[in-house]
Amino acid sequence: MAESVHPAYLSPSELGSKDYWESYYARTLAHIAHADTEPDSQQGPADHSDVDSDADVNDEDDPGTSWFSEHNAPEKVLQFLTRRSFPLAPRNRRAGGPAPPSILDLGTGNGSMLALLRKKGHFVGKMVGVDYSARSVELARELQRSRGHSAYRTDSEDEDEDDDEEGSEGEDTDNVRKDDGAQSAPIQFEEWDILGSKALLSETGEKVTPSPGSDTLSWFPYEDGGFDIVLDKGTFDAISLADDAQDTRVCERYPDIVRRLVKKGGYLIVTSCNWTEDELVKWFVPETKGDRTDRLSVWGRVEYPRFRFGGQEGQGVCTVCFQRVASS
Repeated sequence: MAESVHPAYLSPSELGSKDYWESYYARTLAHIAHADTEPDSQQGPADHSDVDSDADVNDEDDPGTSWFSEHNAPEKVLQFLTRRSFPLAPRNRRAGGPAPPSILDLGTGNGSMLALLRKKGHFVGKMVGVDYSARSVELARELQRSRGHSAYRTDSEDEDEDDDEEGSEGEDTDNVRKDDGAQSAPIQFEEWDILGSKALLSETGEKVTPSPGSDTLSWFPYEDGGFDIVLDKGTFDAISLADDAQDTRVCERYPDIVRRLVKKGGYLIVTSCNWTEDELVKWFVPETKGDRTDRLSVWGRVEYPRFRFGGQEGQGVCTVCFQRVASS
């Protein structure tokens, strides 16, 4: 088999290390505890300078999401997933139809993306956020419990938005359908190292019925063959920055592992600020695997403002939607 053609590796960075993220989320948790015990404090400890001075936690506080804040990526992804042209959008659900789509958020951080989809997007199906940082999971659970993130407190009056970009494409994004007949369960947050787990579906993509006592994941929908929607906002970026001494960098193994998390016909949405759109496609749809019967294909993309510099045109962030296609 010919060698896979992929973009050049990124230089390793501390942002690709688990220690960095554990330390960051530990500081955030400590700051929340400090604010709770001293509500009148106007300034946290010196080493909390990267966190707001109150107990509320916003995306801009989290380096895993602040990379995308200036481009409004979370809202753009929300609009993409709730537009009428996206098959699994809540507005397209019909009584007696399929169950609400299940959603998995890889590298969930403080859990804000899932909170946004639940509260503002009206996705009512199973939601799971996973992260290899135990402190991240602890923070996401605490913010859901205390509604300590603004995404959990979105007022209904603010949910009808006029979006120029969507309007120009003829998409009806207002009045997102609310599933009055469905009950939204709490979002589930779990510690999980996607690169170290062996509790996935088979490499051929077949459904697996876990045997008793096997290394299984209680939250993974084995019976469905995976999640309907899998989100990656900056996780592949961080993995691409990992300092891996192996001959094969972890970013080469990641796309194939992620594919097995998506049910056949489901969607993977990857948002990156380190890779261009063309590079993302080369990573997740490598040329040497173009004839595979079980693969990812490009389904769509999110549009962001473009800029020109030095005669070149580009954008600061990109989001590509892949669909898992498989022939029997």
